[in-house]
Amino acid sequence: MKHSLPFVLGLALAGQAVYAADGLLLRVKQDNGRGGSDYELVHAQTGQFTSTPQPVHPSASDLYVVGRDRQGRELFRSRVANPATLHAESFNPETGEIERTQKVTLPQTVFEVRVPDNKTLDHVELVGGQNTELGNERAFAAAAAKPAKRFDRKLLDRLLNGNERMMSMGLQASSVLLHNTGPSNNRMDIVLIGDGYTSAEMGKWASDAQKVANGMLADPLFGANKAGMNIRRVDVVSAQSGVDEPDKGIYKNTALGVQIGCWGLDRLVCADDNLVYSNVGSVTAADGRDVIVVIANSTRYGGAGGSIATMTMHTSAIELALHEIGHTAFKLADEYDYGSCDTSREPSEANVTLQSSRNGGKWGSLIPANIQVPTPTGTYANGTLGLFRGGRYCTSGMYRPTENSRMRTLGQPWHAVNERRAGVVFATYYKPDNGGTTPVTVTGSVANKQWVNLPSAGAHTSNLGGNFKLQLTGPANTDFELVLYKWSGSAWAVVTSATGPTSSETINYAGTAGHYYFEVKSYSGAGNFSVTYTFPK
Repeated sequence: MKHSLPFVLGLALAGQAVYAADGLLLRVKQDNGRGGSDYELVHAQTGQFTSTPQPVHPSASDLYVVGRDRQGRELFRSRVANPATLHAESFNPETGEIERTQKVTLPQTVFEVRVPDNKTLDHVELVGGQNTELGNERAFAAAAAKPAKRFDRKLLDRLLNGNERMMSMGLQASSVLLHNTGPSNNRMDIVLIGDGYTSAEMGKWASDAQKVANGMLADPLFGANKAGMNIRRVDVVSAQSGVDEPDKGIYKNTALGVQIGCWGLDRLVCADDNLVYSNVGSVTAADGRDVIVVIANSTRYGGAGGSIATMTMHTSAIELALHEIGHTAFKLADEYDYGSCDTSREPSEANVTLQSSRNGGKWGSLIPANIQVPTPTGTYANGTLGLFRGGRYCTSGMYRPTENSRMRTLGQPWHAVNERRAGVVFATYYKPDNGGTTPVTVTGSVANKQWVNLPSAGAHTSNLGGNFKLQLTGPANTDFELVLYKWSGSAWAVVTSATGPTSSETINYAGTAGHYYFEVKSYSGAGNFSVTYTFPK
């Protein structure tokens, strides 16, 4: 079967190990107007840190950060979620049910991305993600021909030099690890930073942050994955106590510019992203701030998701924060049916689908045989997997995996599909050192004629070489291929492949030391797959 070599998303190049690579961090300010978005590179730094883990499921609105040399050859490509649009939510604090949703186009926002550094890097391009989903190289090439923005090496060098001066001056922030299980390059790092706490309230802030950390770890999902995460408290002093509440005429001088009731939504909490990143970045490594949660010194109910999550110290705040982290960290969709519905395309999130049958659905293979699909409500115990009508703001035409989960109503369990998705995300950060002797199993889904690159955190570096073992299992009546790549010193090359006529493939390859990744590709058909693999250290 003919197989074409794809571009590789976000993988380290020659001489750049996944866990101790020379990294380049870019902080980009995005201004959004009626004419589109404009971008400004506001911060850059280098160091020994990992690249940003790639979202498992791409979205049409994603942005691509592409590095090129002087000849225009691609050195790296990393995909980031576009932060321009915020889906604001308002839940009833008593019932946990959704009351109001609204899409907000933020006039300005900031995002960070970590990519491999390279001595031959000449410039970095930002490419709009419209119709450039994973695997659609023709669409990506068309978009890349007219990048949204280009940052030349001179600008990068100027910012890198300026960053050294800024770091020497220092910001007035400090930090304490509340939950420490290991190095940032092998953990999901959650950062809690408060706003509206004066110097006299630092004790209160420490107590509030500990309550939030304890609340997260008490959640069964986070508790089960606590070995793969760190929680850090960042202390920053505000001149005044409390935060802005414009709808009440209250304005405060605070370190992070937090507002409750921003954009006319009384339960939406916003912060100045650039101030947040600057303060957090002054006391954390570049790969030590994977999830940032801003906590307002207020008991008024509210919060938000997006690239930076926000919350208050309301008694129901932990539940709201967990829901928002479901968006921010795990890229889960809302499972309620209130809002603006779009069924024009299969959604990118793992917990909603347009498919109304078991075949080809994201979790179709997990639905018990005795469960009716589509699945009626009020018939089975909550948590039973099925295809329940309604989700992602649609009352019909969209399906969710369970009758009621935390992504539908606050206070509910996550349930199996959301937990599986969270497990995949945690696995992109946390790689237990098993010496290459314990098999690792990853799961995912692939569309017809498309492919998925794994491990999703980046290429595996084998320092000793040895036997590479992979076993692919896919759905019946499909033809999936399994391909193993190695970095040759100048390009990624296929070292072996299994391309039989079914979706079950096996690779046993005796390889030398180097950088490796593998690919699951659909030659025909679509559906869920699992790969169990053992790579030598």
